[in-house]
Amino acid sequence: MIAEDNKFAARQYRLLLEKNGHKVVTVENGAECVKKYKEQLKKTEFDSLDESPFDIVLLDHNMPKKTGARAAKEILEKNPRQKILFVTGYQRWALEDETDDLVDKIAVLEKPFTLSQLERKIRSLV
Repeated sequence: MIAEDNKFAARQYRLLLEKNGHKVVTVENGAECVKKYKEQLKKTEFDSLDESPFDIVLLDHNMPKKTGARAAKEILEKNPRQKILFVTGYQRWALEDETDDLVDKIAVLEKPFTLSQLERKIRSLV
């Protein structure tokens, strides 16, 4: 799943993920991300404790209606195994107030980055 309010960036991330064989759901804000995640979680029957409804959730931090940090917290409360990658213009230390309890549960890729860097980061996580 991609949660990104910048349509151009969301499209680029989507194309990259689809090229690598992932099915992609795209949303434009943190509230919609959590809603879609919960819907998918209810629909999915897991065969193993290691499974999650999405291979990875890419979150921008600064989004309308709910920040990426808040969305990540709510997702991890529902499924602590979900892999989450912040793609953000903020440096990791700038996110610490909101993500302090998430530090070991999320990965961060700071903007600007190339699509190759994003692809490598995603592969390292999934």
